[in-house]
Amino acid sequence: METFESDDGHVIVRLDRGDLALESIEAACERHAVDTGAVVSGIGTFSNLNIHYVDRTDLPADRSQRTVDLTLEGAWEITDVGGVIADGDPHLHVTAFDGERTVGGHLEAGCAVNVLGEFAIRSFDGVSLTREATEHGVSRLTRR
Repeated sequence: METFESDDGHVIVRLDRGDLALESIEAACERHAVDTGAVVSGIGTFSNLNIHYVDRTDLPADRSQRTVDLTLEGAWEITDVGGVIADGDPHLHVTAFDGERTVGGHLEAGCAVNVLGEFAIRSFDGVSLTREATEHGVSRLTRR
């Protein structure tokens, strides 16, 4: 992983083969003191894809009853990664294609870069955000 910071607060993250996407973005946020911001662009290829998505509308209290966890092997072309960073913690979603199907969901740890990864992070000044759990256990953004 290598990071590059611009004068106006953007951080570009380059990932190489074998680097872990989410873990590297978290490390870049820490290295560049990005407390509140967004991943505004993300592309690349992964050799495996770990995601989850909500498949229910009734939101049972037990998270395992309302989400589907997918661990998908093989080459995945990442067409977009984006999301908000609050308290230095990125909440990211991904869209990916393996040549036969397109999938999307919440990016989880353990996604290894296959060929390359390029991500742009924007730090926000003048606002400090955190996440609080709702009555359904869903984290929502709020001012800190």
